[in-house]
Amino acid sequence: MNDPNVADLERILRDSEQRMQQLSEVETLLAEVTCRHVTDDGMVSVELGADGTLRQLDINSRAMRLDSYALAELITEAFNGAQQGLQEAIARAMSDTLGTSDLGDVLGEARDIRKSMDGVLETVSRSVNDAIVQASRFNGRR
Repeated sequence: MNDPNVADLERILRDSEQRMQQLSEVETLLAEVTCRHVTDDGMVSVELGADGTLRQLDINSRAMRLDSYALAELITEAFNGAQQGLQEAIARAMSDTLGTSDLGDVLGEARDIRKSMDGVLETVSRSVNDAIVQASRFNGRR
């Protein structure tokens, strides 16, 4: 167990398990995220779920007196505000749990871990094969 390759493999596995746990936590957090935005005048509010779906649209009765273009602008403002808030909430959840809000960083780290693991496994495999060959030679001499 003192072989540095085994120690490297154990470290990589530990790091991978920790990262997978963190990703699971982010997934749980994101499933619960919602964002509500109310227009400045309070006439329209929109609530979006974590996946960006519209969960609720509230239109104040005063807004019904507006022409369709003005009402459409208010709905768009509320939707865009909720969408922006949702993106910020998702970034915050990722940053708090993973240390970064950049999905590219997370994927890059996953690639690096896999590359390290592949290298260590290749070295361990080579060592095992060498040991098998040596054992076969030893048995052949008897």
